[in-house]
Amino acid sequence: RVASLREEEVICLRLYTGPMFVLYNASLRGFPDTDVAALCDEDGKNPNKYETTIFCIASAVTKLSKVTKIPADRKLYRGLGGMVLPEQFWLRTRECQVHMLLKPKSAE
Repeated sequence: RVASLREEEVICLRLYTGPMFVLYNASLRGFPDTDVAALCDEDGKNPNKYETTIFCIASAVTKLSKVTKIPADRKLYRGLGGMVLPEQFWLRTRECQVHMLLKPKSAE
């Protein structure tokens, strides 16, 4: 309510936090090929780029960023290729628990 999000923005954020993020990221990044192929119709053409949904997500994130205070001592970890996260990232805490399934890259 403080961020004045529209209903559409809330719905799009909710979709992004579920399995739809795979297709949104494929649309934005252009890979992996299997996910990009899933964006196309049966003929392999006319990809759905989810432009309106992605616009709503970006709008909501912008609004939320204006009203969200991040503590000065908080560290933010992003998807940086090749980066090794510190040991404390993997430890359970009362504040937050993360469960991940890691799959090895397939040999090509």
